Amino acid sequence: MSDKFDLMRKVVMIGAGGSGKTALVNRFLTQKFTEQYIVTIGSQFAVKTVSVEDSNGKPVVVKLLVWDLAGQERFDFIRTSYYKGAKGALLVYDVTRKSTFLELSKWIEETENALGTRIPIILLANKVDLIDERVISTEMGQQFAQEYGLSGYLETSALTGDNVENAFHLLAREAINN
Repeated sequence: MSDKFDLMRKVVMIGAGGSGKTALVNRFLTQKFTEQYIVTIGSQFAVKTVSVEDSNGKPVVVKLLVWDLAGQERFDFIRTSYYKGAKGALLVYDVTRKSTFLELSKWIEETENALGTRIPIILLANKVDLIDERVISTEMGQQFAQEYGLSGYLETSALTGDNVENAFHLLAREAINN
């Protein structure tokens, strides 16, 4: 895709450490999966341009500035400063770790407190390729998204690439209308 774009939107990747945020961003950028786990310190930044349709069906080229925020508790003190200017978020949990699901409301609250407003948030149930290890059902994820009035729910896998592009395209559409 060329360097030309119609809009630029800052979006954030949020969720517990180890839920797969960085792997999803890397899959989105490179269409590859890396198995090694590296803790994100503070944040990482990535840029990719996508083409989506606005609410009127008009094509819009959006440059996404993706901020991958550290999920570990020890980075709480610094993380909130990275939210400034965000127009959307992908909230990620690991379907094989119940603790990452139980923390979701904390992330929504943190986002709203940091920005002083609600932005579009799309819930991503990640690591769905680990079928035998899954402890959080599709219904539980859908119910949470509905209960909290989130902008969407998708099941993703950074390993297989399932719904990764869709997640970022959906977020881009939501962010341009925000």
